[in-house]
Amino acid sequence: MTASFRISCLVSALAMLTACDSPTETGNLAALDAMLTNGAGVDPEVLAAAGGRIEKAPAAIASKDAAPGAATLGALAGQQAAQDNGASQNPGRGDCTRSIKYGSQWAERMPEPFRLYPRGTLTEAAGTDKAPCNKLRVISFTTPASIDQVMDYYYTQAKRAGYDAEHLLSDGEHQLGGTRGEAAYVVFARAGKSAATEVDVIANVN
Repeated sequence: MTASFRISCLVSALAMLTACDSPTETGNLAALDAMLTNGAGVDPEVLAAAGGRIEKAPAAIASKDAAPGAATLGALAGQQAAQDNGASQNPGRGDCTRSIKYGSQWAERMPEPFRLYPRGTLTEAAGTDKAPCNKLRVISFTTPASIDQVMDYYYTQAKRAGYDAEHLLSDGEHQLGGTRGEAAYVVFARAGKSAATEVDVIANVN
């Protein structure tokens, strides 16, 4: 599945709504927890971007339901469609895949807490400022960091910015999402090729 096609599917699913490496030994997990809670051994650039401290994301809860935050993003798109004077005459305007645009410039337009992971390699970026899509932003990237490190980083960023957070695990893909008032975000992370982690981040500009 290409990055563009995946982004299109994710945006479409959100708008219409009204994994990692081999198991690690227990000792290694304990050491990783210690590093994440006190900053030891964490990439200095990641630590700096997170304000000097990385918080541990809550344990993932296995779920077959929609991604956390997805319903909120979809509801917001629906609210804007209802407020649009032409929405009733043109229901198709609620389909955000029709207005989404692709280009690396959208990565710089992500809300600050959800920008590209430090030293991540951007593979795709997209977004739209057109109603009723609530200024959606999407980035896809790869990183040599583990899924846990990615989840912890975005959890730290989200909590510091006043968002809540829920961590789900569905078919091997980690999903971290939450809201802050009318703003919402979802981070998807899964095992990629060559020990890389593949990540998609979707957020709206409040």
